[in-house]
Order: sequence, then C-alpha cells, then structure tokens
Amino acid sequence: MARWTGDPEITAVLESADAWRERCFVASTSILSDRPLWTLENLNDLLHRFADNPLLGDRDFLDKLSEQLRDAPPAVPQLAAEVLWFLNLFPHPGTMKPETKREQITRVWGWSGAPAPASPFLDDAHLHGVGNPGTAYATHRPLEFEYLLRTVIAFKSLPAAEQTRLMRDDPPWSFMLWLDEQDGSDRRLVRNTLLYFLFPDYIERNTSRAHKRQIYDALKSKLPPDQRIRAKDSSMLDLDRAIAAIRQVIAAERGTDEVDFYQEGIKAQWFAPFREGSAKDFSSWLSGFLTDRGLQLNQSGRDIKKLDEKRAISPQTGFWEDAGYVTSKPPRWLLHLDATGPELVARVPEFKRAGVIGYANTKGGDSGALTVRIIPVVKIGEDEYRTVETWEWLVLFCFPGGLEPGTSGEVFSNFNVETGDLTYLGASQPYIFSALLGLNAPEETFSATVNGTLKTISYREATDALGKLINVSAVGAADG
Repeated sequence: MARWTGDPEITAVLESADAWRERCFVASTSILSDRPLWTLENLNDLLHRFADNPLLGDRDFLDKLSEQLRDAPPAVPQLAAEVLWFLNLFPHPGTMKPETKREQITRVWGWSGAPAPASPFLDDAHLHGVGNPGTAYATHRPLEFEYLLRTVIAFKSLPAAEQTRLMRDDPPWSFMLWLDEQDGSDRRLVRNTLLYFLFPDYIERNTSRAHKRQIYDALKSKLPPDQRIRAKDSSMLDLDRAIAAIRQVIAAERGTDEVDFYQEGIKAQWFAPFREGSAKDFSSWLSGFLTDRGLQLNQSGRDIKKLDEKRAISPQTGFWEDAGYVTSKPPRWLLHLDATGPELVARVPEFKRAGVIGYANTKGGDSGALTVRIIPVVKIGEDEYRTVETWEWLVLFCFPGGLEPGTSGEVFSNFNVETGDLTYLGASQPYIFSALLGLNAPEETFSATVNGTLKTISYREATDALGKLINVSAVGAADG
C-alpha cells in the first residue's frame, strides 16, 4: 500500500486528498465550502480567463492571476483558490510551509470579495504535504495550473458511465491510460501528483521521471522476466506498473506493507548518487595520494555508468551474451553468487576469459593503482541467473613504482582467485596491496524464488562470499 511513507502526518494529507477526489473531481462541489465550485461552467470560465489571456513579463504568478480574474464572478476566484490548494497539497514543509500555502490560498479566495471559509482542510496538518516535487513544480506553476484545469475539464466532459469505469475498473491503470492520452501528460509534474492523490494505494509519491527510471533500472532484477518492461521507449504507465510490482516484491521480502522507496534502506538501493558517492569519495582520496607521488589511479569501467545492449548479460548463462566483444575491454568483472544451495557461494564463471577483470590506459608508465568494478550475477536455478546491477564492489590493486607502459586500453588478462596471481602484459604482475571495497549498505537485500521458495540474501552475505572466494598474493604479504 503506497499510502504509507513513514511520516505520521501523511494521514491528514491523504484525508484531504480523499475529500478532494469525492467532492471536487468526481462531484462538483468544493473542498473548502459547500458551494458548487468544480462545475464545468466554472472550470471553463477560469480556463478561458487564465489561458486565453496570457500576461507577459516577470511579474509574480499570483499577481498576474489577480489581473486575469478581475471582474470574474465570485465562484471563479474561489475555484482558482481551490485549484491552487490542490497544487500546494503535495510539497512538504521542507519545500513549502503550510502557512505559505494557506496565505496564498486565502489571498486568492479573497479576490471573490468574501473571506476564506474556516475549513479544517486549511490547517497545518492537512496542508503538511508528502514530498519534494522539484523546483520545476514551482517555476512552471502556470503550466501545471493550466494542465490541471484542462485535465479535470476533460474528465468531467466524459459520460458519467465512462467516468465511473475509469475510476473503478482496474484501478489505477484504466484511468492512467486515459490520462496519458491528455495533452501535456508526458511533461507535466501534476500528472504524477494527480495520480497519487486519486490512487494513493497504488501510485508512489513521486513526481520525478528520472527517479522512477532509476528505481526501475536498479530494482528490475526483483521481477520475473515477464513483468519487466520490454519496450525500448518505456511509457510512464510502463514505469508505474513495473514499480507497483517491485513494491509488492519488496513488501514480501520485508514481511510488511510499510514500504516507501524513499526509506533510507530502500533509497540506497536505487538512488545512483549513493553508490557513486561512495566510490568517488574513495577514488578522490587515493588519486590525491598517488598524485603526490607522481603516480595515477586507473579505474576500469568508470565511465560506463550503465550496461547497455552491447554489454548484456545472459539470464541463461550468467555471462556476457557477446563474450568475444565484451571481454576485450570488460566494463565489469562478473562473479557468480550461487543461491541454490544451503549457503551462498561465490564463483568465477566457467567461461573462457572470465578471469579478464578490466582494462586501463597504462601507456604513460605511471599507473600506481587499479580499481576494478565487480557486479554479481545470482544463480537461482539450473540455467537461470539474475544480475544485480545495483550491487557493486571495487577490487583495488596497488603497484610498486607504477606499471610498465602498455596501451591506452590495456587489458588485465587474468586474475587467479585461488593464488592471487594477476597477469599484465602476458606476465605475472606484482602488487603491494589489494582490497575488496564495499559500496552498498550491508543491510541491502536481493530476493528471488529459488526452488519454489522466496530466498533473500543481503549485501553483507554477498560480501562475505566474495571474501571467501578471492585470495590475494601481495608482495611482502605474510600469508597471501
């Protein structure tokens, strides 16, 4: 259930949204009074005065709106105040304080010549908000205002039976299919706030398409293949439907419906800057350390943020689909995590060149260290693998005095996990230090059905398995 966010204040906000849905969107009365404000006549009058009489210049949105509504019948500025009430409902206090929202709403209502009603839906609790809609939500407020008006008008213009069908049949997908046919739905943020407030049991409190894409890309491995998005150009409906399915999997993993994608433990799994920040913090420190000694840090695969179709991993073999192409310059070192037995076991894939771990520009002869990116491929059945792209580790090698000069794309052609021997330029390459660096939170989990049972493994367990697999043989080490 997407209603839960971890914030107890959400109850009053969603009470506001439920009331707006029934009184204003479905019916035609008012959220702040008992007047019939949300009628087609009033909506069309407000749209005409607002959209057909644009005012240019750098004046404030409300300043322009006051001029556009001059001489309007009282119901129209009162409706405008309630449209603004809905737009202001989503931002949380860190973005917009309840007192600021209330001041704007009551000011617009006052243009009707009457004071704003003493409505409970104007108190701090009901105006608390649910999230950060982003700066564009405020800077493009005139466009969001107009989109909301046009969308409500389009819905109210439908036959009553069709309105009922869209709201009640297969919620929220029938309504979303209709909504995404409306002009502006592909770019207006209110599309997402409207869906959330109409269907808070199904839709996430998320206005960012970029965040939705990150959530899906990072957590799609939790879904069986037939529930993943197949189209290259996914629609917003595709993303919303897939994320709803991912929510169900996470809820099953955690044994609770109290799930929110912005919870700390879940956000760390999909929010790219979290993992990338961990790697950047370490690499910045090491680069500075090496630079002071006339050396540089090489980072294999650093510039490849996401695996594309050319670098696809087969779900049947758990290795590169085009191994001949990818292993010439592997952007990641693939390691298997076998989850089919009683204990999680890490292994090197049994494929030619599976020990080719990465590549680097070493032609300068000043390469003092190398980091290689590991991503795990989990074996969940016979000829069945799942790639966990959101989990990553770095393997670090530090070289005495720098590497012998190679090429701009020199491959480290083999690393023997049993002996710790690293091959470079066709020969064994000594190193003075090596480490396995975790980039994710230890409590992060991955789940899949194994032998008919849902099995969950943690990043900590995966790290332990990799630690048991990988042996090193650093120069001067007492015991490898």
